Amino acid sequence: MKTSAVVLTVLCAALAAGGCVKNYPTREAVQGASAGTLKLTNAPADARLMVDGRDLGSVGALGGGAALTPGRHEVVVSQGGRVLHAQTVIVAAGTQVVVVLP
Repeated sequence: MKTSAVVLTVLCAALAAGGCVKNYPTREAVQGASAGTLKLTNAPADARLMVDGRDLGSVGALGGGAALTPGRHEVVVSQGGRVLHAQTVIVAAGTQVVVVLP
């Protein structure tokens, strides 16, 4: 009985150390944390900016960027129904993240 408990404990520790358990950044914002800024360069003014599936509008209307809560975000820039660029960014509070379109 004790042997099976020891084997189970060792097995769980090996799985955790071997990479089966992963920590991923979350989208949770810290209470009171200041927003970060996403800036786009080389994006056409009539391109659309989508962040986390939400359409934020045309790049020209946003002045080339947008305020985002701290955390991980999926950024997609499209024009005429065609995706020009897609990227995951991690925004820290009070910082600016620059996405350069090719």
